[in-house]
Amino acid sequence: MEPEVAKFMRTERKPGSLDVHPNIDAIVLHYDIDVQILGPKDNPLYGEKKTLKKIIELPMINSRTDCHSVAKEVVNQCDLIHHARTSEVEQIIYYLKKRKLHGPAKGDYDKNGETNNGMEANYNNLTDYIDLLYEGMSEKIKGAQLIQALARDPENLEALSKNETLISALGRVLREDWKRSISLSTHLVFTFFCFSMYSCFHYIILKCKVGSICMDIIDFELRRYDKWKAEMEGGDVPSDHPIVKKTCPNSASMSEIPRSRIPEPVRPKSGHFSDLNIKAAVDVNKANTEISKSINGSVYDDLTMSMESLDDKQLTPEQKVKRFRTLIKKQEHLLRVAYYLLLNIAEDETVEEKMSKRNIVGLLVKALERNNDDLLILVITFLKKLSIMQCNKDVMANYNIVEKLPKMLTSKSADLVHLTLKLLFNLSFDNKLRSKMIKNGFIPKVINFMGDDRHQEVVLKLLYQISYDEDSKHYFAESVEFIIDMLLLNVGNEGDKVMIALCVNLAAYPEISQLMVKESRLRSLITRAFTFEDSMLMKLIHNISRNLLVCPSFIEFVGDISKAVVESKDLDFVTESIGVLSNLHLPDLDWAEIFKHFGMANWIKQIISINNTDPELVLQVIVLLGTAAADENCAQLICESGIISTLIDLLKTHQEDDEIVLQIVYVFYVTLWLENNVDYLISKTDVPAYLIDLLQDNNKNIRKICNLCLNIISEHDGSWADRIRIEKFRHHNAQWLQMVDSQQLEPEEEEEEDELPPYLNTEYLSQAVVRPVTAVNKMNDMDLLEDKEVDYDYFASNGGNNLDIIEDYDMEDL
Repeated sequence: MEPEVAKFMRTERKPGSLDVHPNIDAIVLHYDIDVQILGPKDNPLYGEKKTLKKIIELPMINSRTDCHSVAKEVVNQCDLIHHARTSEVEQIIYYLKKRKLHGPAKGDYDKNGETNNGMEANYNNLTDYIDLLYEGMSEKIKGAQLIQALARDPENLEALSKNETLISALGRVLREDWKRSISLSTHLVFTFFCFSMYSCFHYIILKCKVGSICMDIIDFELRRYDKWKAEMEGGDVPSDHPIVKKTCPNSASMSEIPRSRIPEPVRPKSGHFSDLNIKAAVDVNKANTEISKSINGSVYDDLTMSMESLDDKQLTPEQKVKRFRTLIKKQEHLLRVAYYLLLNIAEDETVEEKMSKRNIVGLLVKALERNNDDLLILVITFLKKLSIMQCNKDVMANYNIVEKLPKMLTSKSADLVHLTLKLLFNLSFDNKLRSKMIKNGFIPKVINFMGDDRHQEVVLKLLYQISYDEDSKHYFAESVEFIIDMLLLNVGNEGDKVMIALCVNLAAYPEISQLMVKESRLRSLITRAFTFEDSMLMKLIHNISRNLLVCPSFIEFVGDISKAVVESKDLDFVTESIGVLSNLHLPDLDWAEIFKHFGMANWIKQIISINNTDPELVLQVIVLLGTAAADENCAQLICESGIISTLIDLLKTHQEDDEIVLQIVYVFYVTLWLENNVDYLISKTDVPAYLIDLLQDNNKNIRKICNLCLNIISEHDGSWADRIRIEKFRHHNAQWLQMVDSQQLEPEEEEEEDELPPYLNTEYLSQAVVRPVTAVNKMNDMDLLEDKEVDYDYFASNGGNNLDIIEDYDMEDL
């Protein structure tokens, strides 16, 4: 390649997996880098790809390290880690923190790879370690311990995974001997756990069915713990009913395959079984006795000389208590490793579904009774992961999980508290579980964590969910002032949107909204809302203004809000501001002066005239007109400015929107209450005609308010009164008139020409003249009218005093 041809160099980096450094407190980030040299027209001349790793050292990790904060800092500082992987980084940091705090556990290996008994694990001796798995129980434990030491080094995992003899031996011993020793089970499960840390080795765990065996181990240990506890407390032994469900009802699981009745022979390293007893053999009987002892010891030594039972009658009460504590410690270590392994392989949705069918939720909820914080952190993390599925959430509800979580919030472990709050947030989307949280007094306990920056975000989300229920409002009464003060101190941050949303929900309750505006907090809220032009904060003020007892406090801010309505460019902010003004039903408020000073009449007419205006904004403007029209001068201003005619046009456009139609009719109703505006609406607009048409609307509220408006019009105009009365008659008797119109009767031969039909249709009613009642009383015989033509107007008789003969009925009353 000629140097003068090359023009640019392009570098692309693609992040990969995140791992834990095996020796130091650091995160290992694997990434791919692609370097290309570009020529003219950006054509690649040369390229090279490499896989690199970046080590992010964390030397300051200690017992007080905040994993969440450190994870955020790592993500912010390293451009190769996306923000979506913050939780993954946090989990790795938490692992490093625990590894540094606890150091190598009993039976584990130190930094030099040596066990506590001074032995050193060497990969070259792997064959010898596998041979130990075929020996007695003590040798199996030692072999499993050495193999575990090799598996703890990530560099050995790939080679170990390719050793089929090793994997087969580990799976067989775990499947057959896990009940015989907690130590053996712990070492074997820990070895598979090392493989579970990397997705590429999960196939080994699935092939050996280690996940199913781990669930059986957890089930067995949890039930055994109940027995130990009953023995120590002297209570009744609980029923030994398994928690785990069988995958196939008619077949046993792999962990329950019956062992051979022939005792497993001891397999000496030399390969000569008889050499064990040559030195001790004196005669045949003695040799047979020694062989028998060695055989029985290799198979049943853990049952006859077990240290994993409290049944030994030689133990004093103090010794029993000491052994009980030791057993619990060993058991919880095994449970932690087993749960962690299941959590790692549960990243596959298919595997997680299989676990759910076998009742993994029951095993996790049962473990909540333990007091080990490390174990509880793991269990809560697993439950949080499962709780996003509705089926798992229902199972948790059946196990009364909400009642088991309060003690987690009292823990001294900040990580356990934080994970518990996240689990509660996931569960809060279920109405029944949310109701249980309220009944169990979770709200005061959760509010106590609001001042802690580590928990504040999830606490606010959880409280927001709980605030949906009306039963929760009295729990917030004592803390709402504290929440508002926090809001005023932190407005402008991204996380405060949840806090504002919580306050918006709480402001819907009159008792709480009154507490929100105490001690000049309303002024502070309005000032902050206008400073940041925050629509969500204005929505909060909008909800507060719905309280009639608080409305007088808004009088001093009417001018500022009205100015913002006309001048602001933020549509959402304007909508909420109009909503605040619409709630101010105050007799002392001069709406006419406000409309004139800020030119709101022209602004309103422009808004409701634009076809593409947001329907929500249009609705709020109409509601504002209904509030302002209660002022006589403002109502006259609305009529003179032509807004009424614009509302009629708007009524045609939004005739399918019941809410807008109802609010427009309400504006007509408020305007008709004033004497000076009735003549204008009757003579210069088509309001009466549209109100008559709306009498047949499907919405009950619209029909009701239209009826009230037409009553007012009838009292002021006689000509409209006649028409309104007939239209009401037709509306109220529409069903009968429809039947009359559809009646098809053929005239009979005997029927006289002048005889009336049995049903009078609407055409006859509109053309016939109705006789007055006085004329009917003077007639003794109906036949006297046969040759008479009557042209008396019934509706004009008695000076129009018969207007009340046909009353205004509502269809529902009929």
